[in-house]
Amino acid sequence: KKPEGPPALTGRLTEVTLYQGTALVTRHIDLPAGQKGPFEVIVSPLPTATDAASVFADRAEGVEVRSVACRSRPPAEAEQLKGAVAELEEAIKKITQDISVSRNEIALRRIRQDYLKSLGNFVAPAVSQEMAHGVLQAKEIELITDMHFSKYEEASQKIMELDFEIEESQEQLVRLQKERAKLAAGPPVTYDVVLYLEKEKEGAASLKLNYLVDDCGWVPVYNVRGDTAQNEIEIEFNALIHQVSGEKWEGVNLSLSTASPTVSAYNPQLAPLYVRVSDSGGQQEQQVDLVGNTLRYNKALDQRKAALAGQFRVQSIAAAATANFDANDSAASVQLIELSERMSELRRLREDSAEDILSIEYALGRPVTLVSRREAQMVPVLQHRSKAEFYHVAVPILTAAVFREAELTNATPKDLLGGAVNVYLDDRFTGRTEMPTIARGRTFSLGFGVDGQLRARRSLLDRSEAVQGGNQHVEISVEVVIDNFKENPVSL
Repeated sequence: KKPEGPPALTGRLTEVTLYQGTALVTRHIDLPAGQKGPFEVIVSPLPTATDAASVFADRAEGVEVRSVACRSRPPAEAEQLKGAVAELEEAIKKITQDISVSRNEIALRRIRQDYLKSLGNFVAPAVSQEMAHGVLQAKEIELITDMHFSKYEEASQKIMELDFEIEESQEQLVRLQKERAKLAAGPPVTYDVVLYLEKEKEGAASLKLNYLVDDCGWVPVYNVRGDTAQNEIEIEFNALIHQVSGEKWEGVNLSLSTASPTVSAYNPQLAPLYVRVSDSGGQQEQQVDLVGNTLRYNKALDQRKAALAGQFRVQSIAAAATANFDANDSAASVQLIELSERMSELRRLREDSAEDILSIEYALGRPVTLVSRREAQMVPVLQHRSKAEFYHVAVPILTAAVFREAELTNATPKDLLGGAVNVYLDDRFTGRTEMPTIARGRTFSLGFGVDGQLRARRSLLDRSEAVQGGNQHVEISVEVVIDNFKENPVSL
């Protein structure tokens, strides 16, 4: 009797943490109740987009995880596709040969056409010479001319037919090559996970299997609806989700995160900066080119930012040490410029805009089902209604249009990640804009487009000049007029 292999389990998907480019999937695995001691189980199948190096298991009560191995599983139909690929390659070879034969025949036909042209160039002078001597063999000339045109026309017709055949063959060749590439790639490869476990006692037990999958991510999308009658704004926060992992997330607890699951845990270490002070004297030494210093300062800031960003991605001590050295080297350049420049000059330099490493997570309070498909899927995250102050903004020196704007506070229980916003005012769509990341409790303003019932005009009324105490005094008078075609007054 053939010995039975380890039991194959599927488990059920319970949790998904969706990042912006990948996702951490958690499967709940119920283990066989009657087993005790060391044993193996196979969890199968994991989807095509699985990162095999990311698979790990959480220890459950009464179960010790001794090892976790992820292996690819070639599909059963892979062998059957080999014969189909061979047939396609033979068909591609035949079409390629037919195209070469047709092109060769076209070349021969063109040589025949060139010969017929040279023959025509010979006949015309001969006819002229015979006419000059009073001798014209009309019948022979007619036969030669008819033969010349018929053969030339026959060659042209054949060349055109061969061109059409080559075009059709090339289209067929492209189709066969695409089909061959598709079959040669084979059906999607899935994965099996082999768990070597040890149970202390018989009885039911379970564990969680976690793995990262690619081809998925999300971006925030907002619908903001303003109600001027109630001075309220409703914010709808939706997640536009891209999910092509190869498996269906059915009834999972979904969390949306801006963090990166591959961020390194190596912290930056500050190295000492040794400074030597010398009395070189001379104001000329102090007059350093401000433009050059600005470029060096900004370059050092960018290098430091890039080095720190690289350190968050490293996965080894050696790589972390290299990135940490680069960060300290660029930071030293920044500090040396700060030590050598006057404060008045430093204020002109760009302020340090450190890398924004912001991690926000949104846990949806209900189970969500997301199928694996190419089209993006929309999932609501939160909805909130709060008070807002509506007003108009006019900049007549730039434009005659008057814009609507509102000041509101993020009164939701979450920070709002920056993203695209669809703006509605009094149930009418007014346009699209973008919103920066807004922390909880922070006040911000949001534009609601142009108000077509208001116009702004700016006119120069007067300009006068005078000299007072050796200084030139210029006075300009400007008039700004706002045309309000509404029935009610507005706040401007």
